[in-house]
Amino acid sequence: MLLALGLSVAGAQQVLRKEPFQYAGPDRASRVEARPPGMRLGLRRPREFALAPLSEAEAARLTGPSTRLKTGVQRVLAPHVFAAGTWETTSEGTRLWRLSIRSPHARGLRVEFENFSVGEGRVWLYDGTHSAGPYTGRGPYDDGHFFSSAVYAASAVVEYEPALDAGVELEPPFAIKSIVHQVRTALDGTAGQTDPADYCELDVNCYPDWKSAMSSVGQISFVEDGVEALCSGSLLATRDNSAKPYFLTAGHCVHDEATARTVQAYWNYQTSSCNGTPPASRDASAKSTLGAHLIASADLSGGDYSLILLQDVPSGVTFAGWDPGGPPVGGSVAGIHHPSGSWKRISFGTRTTDANTDVEGSIAPAALYFQVLYSQGRVEHGSSGSPLFTSPGIVAGSLSNGEVLEDGTVCSINPQGAGYSRFSATYSAVSTYLENLPATAVMPAKAGLSFTVLNHAQPPGQAVQLNTQAASPVSYKLRADALWIQLSGMSGTVSAKTPATVTVSIDAKQLPQPGQYTSTVSILSGAAAPQYITVSALVKADQSNVVAGVTPNPVVGSGGQWSFQVSLTETAGAATHVTAAKFNGTDYSSSLQGWFGATAIPANGKITAPLTTTGYPAGNQYFEFWGVDDASGQPWYRTVVAAFQ
Repeated sequence: MLLALGLSVAGAQQVLRKEPFQYAGPDRASRVEARPPGMRLGLRRPREFALAPLSEAEAARLTGPSTRLKTGVQRVLAPHVFAAGTWETTSEGTRLWRLSIRSPHARGLRVEFENFSVGEGRVWLYDGTHSAGPYTGRGPYDDGHFFSSAVYAASAVVEYEPALDAGVELEPPFAIKSIVHQVRTALDGTAGQTDPADYCELDVNCYPDWKSAMSSVGQISFVEDGVEALCSGSLLATRDNSAKPYFLTAGHCVHDEATARTVQAYWNYQTSSCNGTPPASRDASAKSTLGAHLIASADLSGGDYSLILLQDVPSGVTFAGWDPGGPPVGGSVAGIHHPSGSWKRISFGTRTTDANTDVEGSIAPAALYFQVLYSQGRVEHGSSGSPLFTSPGIVAGSLSNGEVLEDGTVCSINPQGAGYSRFSATYSAVSTYLENLPATAVMPAKAGLSFTVLNHAQPPGQAVQLNTQAASPVSYKLRADALWIQLSGMSGTVSAKTPATVTVSIDAKQLPQPGQYTSTVSILSGAAAPQYITVSALVKADQSNVVAGVTPNPVVGSGGQWSFQVSLTETAGAATHVTAAKFNGTDYSSSLQGWFGATAIPANGKITAPLTTTGYPAGNQYFEFWGVDDASGQPWYRTVVAAFQ
């Protein structure tokens, strides 16, 4: 059985192979930050906001089918969570706001912040031993929204230290939208626990020739559609060894900007010696970095790869080299990865004959993938996106799919087949970045746009001017990072004297449910740092749309008795209620509560009345319903015809 696990044709121009290099710059990713005052001063744990244990529905989200290794579920918090937070003044005279959040049986927690604007203040998340943060300003992306790094406990403290000149605040200048409840952390399979990887996996530390290549491989956790998952990937060097932290993984792992921004990357998660004791689950050597941007991505039909730009990396990691040429058929290859979320392993095999491959009902075309047979070591869920090496440190592809038995085992498959995205295809899409060609950023005149969609009406588009400081024309590409964002153009050129203009519009049909939506337009110009326009849409619906129905229709009677159901379904996202009803002209308004059990119809909700009647002849029967919308007081009227046979 082929499952997606992690995953271009080379152009006519010969591209020189790039050698790896080791990063020895500042260890920014693992710098020691000031500890949270609550930890440093040993303050008592603040009042706790405790969630209920995972519901059946939440647990089901973790066990459902997926192309990725699921490790956590997102839990939206009620608005009243902040009522549990408390202000206190420390012995040092510092004023703190503190809140403890518990999600029973969690192995780790992440916090999703929104409307974050703390200025020079600082916010931490900590579990009593380890901390994440501090987070300042408007967060890592300067837009007020981000996920924190993880702490590995079922309960964590959110602590806010205002700036000295902040004055007296009644509420913290941020909101907590949700937490991620991790059922297994990125550091699972630790001492005293069962290794989640299959028994035949090989410790990469037992192969000295691969020691340098080993440090180019990392593990990433990320959040999408309410679920946290794990994949693998590798740093890629630029031609000039710029140390820009480009990270190659699979397209089915991280494929949009919103998901990239939730990425937490883990480094050095490996044994210290051949078959040595696995790292402890909270071992400081497993350094992590938070946040990324999406540079380029393709789905299975286009090669199943993603190149993301991390925020930072720790000192000592290796930036892997790369070769668009790839291995010959029969050539030796190796893969380094994190199988089943475990510590780092290595697999050895050979490239075999190209073939179109059916991956869970979709075709991975032969021209875009290398087929590999592994005889030593295997790949598993969690290995997704990991690099294929032709020699130590030289990447030729990224893992897309591999053979896994129904029970998840791989060691009984010998040899094991796996499909890797060809780096030649990836290179053709990202060469500007890896060659680190000189480029000037293209900047938007507006950093953010706000739209209001009222009752599904299409709002007018908004024009944004694009500028650059370059005297000569600069080419740029635009990417809408959500389906509901539309652009008047996707590419163009701009110079200091000739700015460009793009019109950003909202497709109201893509936003049927009321609520606040936020995404971005990415502006890519060569190897310059990506720029972003934050796009928000407030969708309001104060006019309901009630659909009346009768099932079955026609209604087949027996002995003059007719049994059927009448339903009233609200589809516009506006709460309403039914006020009157008639059947064949006779008023039954007083029976509404008895028929339906309620007269209120929630937004996008439904009420149903199981009815039985006698004494009516065969033929069409007529129902009429009247109602009033809750928010606007707008009246409505609906009819439905049932055929009695």
